[in-house]
Amino acid sequence: MRLSPPRQSVLRRLLLRQVLRLPFSVLKFLSGGGIVHVDGRTLDTQISFLWRTFFARPDKRTPLSLVGTSVEGAREDWQEAAALMSVGSEVRVKIEAVGDGGLINGQLVRPQRIDHNSYLLVLFHDGGGVLGGPELSLAFASLLAHEAHCPVFLPAYRLAPEHRFPAGYDDARLAWEWALGNLGRLGATSGQAAIGGIGMGGNMAARLCLDLRRDFKPLPVAQLLVTPLLDLSDPNLKTSPFARSWPISAADLDLMTGHYAGAGTGLSDVALSPLHEEVINGQPRTLIVSAGLDPLAAQAERYALRLREGRTHILYRRYDTLPLGFPLFAGVVDHAQTAVRDMAALWRELTTDNPDSP
Repeated sequence: MRLSPPRQSVLRRLLLRQVLRLPFSVLKFLSGGGIVHVDGRTLDTQISFLWRTFFARPDKRTPLSLVGTSVEGAREDWQEAAALMSVGSEVRVKIEAVGDGGLINGQLVRPQRIDHNSYLLVLFHDGGGVLGGPELSLAFASLLAHEAHCPVFLPAYRLAPEHRFPAGYDDARLAWEWALGNLGRLGATSGQAAIGGIGMGGNMAARLCLDLRRDFKPLPVAQLLVTPLLDLSDPNLKTSPFARSWPISAADLDLMTGHYAGAGTGLSDVALSPLHEEVINGQPRTLIVSAGLDPLAAQAERYALRLREGRTHILYRRYDTLPLGFPLFAGVVDHAQTAVRDMAALWRELTTDNPDSP
């Protein structure tokens, strides 16, 4: 008897959790016995197992990659993976659909414990502006909300190539403005909001902060940029030692940016690539995160230096065993979970620290 898809997904999720509890030596053996070691950094064993074994495809195509498949096919792969990577019951959060009943909608992650002076974090999800909606970052947002004791709002935005830039960014800005008008409803006990994003979502968050500063509008209390894509024209991505990172490679980034960018807009335009801004100052306190096996890490480090030069209160962290795209695995991979918990501690430090401290 063939099982229905929901039942199959539940069983596969349970199997995945059991397998990942095996000793790393066993996972290494199941993955073929080798390790992924690049430029002095070794890929996490559990993620290597997922890449080489659990998600391995019979057609030999790289799992979760945009290369060699359609956008629709890649979206299905990422949505299935995100469902398998959901957090366990020990992460005590409530997830609810929120929005204005029209253009603005998304997922609110409300932890069981919210600090009495907590900010709302408006977090723009991963997926390169192409691969899917808030569900791709739900595990990451759930663990972060649980550990940081703050609510997280994951807005949906229109995806490319059906809706190219600036459609997704325009939606993100509208969602930010809507969130500011609904802070009490969304659980912000301090009555204030912070902003963040992952990958292309990090691009949107950084761009929005720069635009708010330019327009003389109130800034978020802080920003969180996780493996942000800040320069879509970067010629060094394809030659990076980490260009073959998994689940997102430099080739995937190239396809994503091709889908995302609108006709007539150069990839080095500051509207698409915040790293090309001539002046970056007056920005909110910022936590920037990169991965070790991450072709975008150099961009994150350059932006951190630009912010520091502009006298922004900045924290930077790199997790050397993790690849670009690691937030997808925050629900099941030990080192990804440890990284998110560390981020949550840094985020709490950043958002409660004296903004005038060095």
